[in-house]
Amino acid sequence: MPPLLARFKSTVVSLIGFIWLFSSPIASNISEVLAQANDPRGDPKVYKYETPQVWRESVIDLPALSPKSSFTQYQTRSQTGFNFYVDVSSISFSADGVVRMSLLAISPKGSENITYEGFRCETKEYKLYALSWAFDANWLPTKGAKWRTISPTSPNSYRGDLLEYYICNGAITLEESRLNTLLKNGKMDWPGRGGKS
Repeated sequence: MPPLLARFKSTVVSLIGFIWLFSSPIASNISEVLAQANDPRGDPKVYKYETPQVWRESVIDLPALSPKSSFTQYQTRSQTGFNFYVDVSSISFSADGVVRMSLLAISPKGSENITYEGFRCETKEYKLYALSWAFDANWLPTKGAKWRTISPTSPNSYRGDLLEYYICNGAITLEESRLNTLLKNGKMDWPGRGGKS
């Protein structure tokens, strides 16, 4: 074999050995890094799915039944002939997002129905906690009270009006001071009309 060709062959063999010598540890390190990256036990970026928070209603106590003079009439769209009133001093804002208040409905014949109810803007629901037919009587707690959807098409729409024109701004509850002012004035806050009735 000519000396030049032998020297070239020796150089190629040495170069291949050099590449193999250094590429093997690199490949090994890369494989190890990839294996560690795919191992969830040592990866701080692995996210665990958390259980969604379930809404829980706060425990409540029924308020004292206020005298009739504490109730203020408020405007509704109801065409039933009933008049509707609210005891503004009974309004409470709880951590569960529920607004609760004492209400009074007087029929065209003068019959009085007093209720203590809660309202949720997020779900457009109400809950009847208790009722009474006399101001000198006690509350009668409602057995098995449940949250019920408010139908805006109900002919006796005072609950829907409370949600839409007084308590809520969409799914958001109005601030306490704003709600108290609206109900004290007794005028519906018409959406998109600058709050004028």
